[in-house]
Amino acid sequence: MNAIGNPWTFTASHLEMFFGDQLLASGSGFFWKDGERTFLVSNWHNFSGINPTTGQPLSSSGGRPTKIQFSAFKKMSEEDEKGFFELNSATITIRICADDLSLPVWLEHPKFGKAVDVAVLDVTKPVRGLHIMHANTVEADAVLEPSASQEVFIIGFPLGRLTRVPTPIWKRGSIATEPTYDPNDLPSIYVDTASRTGMSGSMVIARHTVVGKSVTRKDGSESNTYLYAIQDVFLGVYSGRLGADEFKAQLGIVWKRQVLEEIISAGVPPNI
Repeated sequence: MNAIGNPWTFTASHLEMFFGDQLLASGSGFFWKDGERTFLVSNWHNFSGINPTTGQPLSSSGGRPTKIQFSAFKKMSEEDEKGFFELNSATITIRICADDLSLPVWLEHPKFGKAVDVAVLDVTKPVRGLHIMHANTVEADAVLEPSASQEVFIIGFPLGRLTRVPTPIWKRGSIATEPTYDPNDLPSIYVDTASRTGMSGSMVIARHTVVGKSVTRKDGSESNTYLYAIQDVFLGVYSGRLGADEFKAQLGIVWKRQVLEEIISAGVPPNI
């Protein structure tokens, strides 16, 4: 029996972008909770099909997405006495704009627009009845600041969804720049990692090791003192390599958590 033991697995989603019935590209995404709403989070370039720097279509066909398919898990049985239950993988199709590419239903950053390569899509109704979890509820209930050289994990689907592996891949890296610094005056962080096609839109978590101290919780209270604890905290949204060469610096771009929170609270439809 195959069992899934890590709750982060249920926060990740594999994406495929389509123009009509034509598959254009694949990527990664994840789920985020805001009140009673569930959002699918990915990159601006995944939902638009456009390179945000050049303004050109990413697909060699010139097509841009009118709909996306994303993956989730569906509970197929009741829990047994040990808490186990049967799961199946589900694929949900949702239209993201009209056939003529007008009326997009996804949101971009209210200030930076496409300069911040993050976008969100409200999927509250399509995921109803599915077994999903949200990155901001699965993460540790701790307020912990990231630091340069800290270990991170990029959780997504490099090179697409691997055959017979319906769960995301964890790729290890480390924070390569001081998190308080914004490269190019945009709210991002560079990470040192070897990344590949398909990882765009992945969530990035920072791993904190807490030894002999307490932590501040999200509600402002203090925890008990931990002798030793691993605390995984959401860091941001991965959006690809810095530069075109995969074999040189191997620096990845991660958009900071604040970007996602700003889009959720005040995002606007893209003007493309």
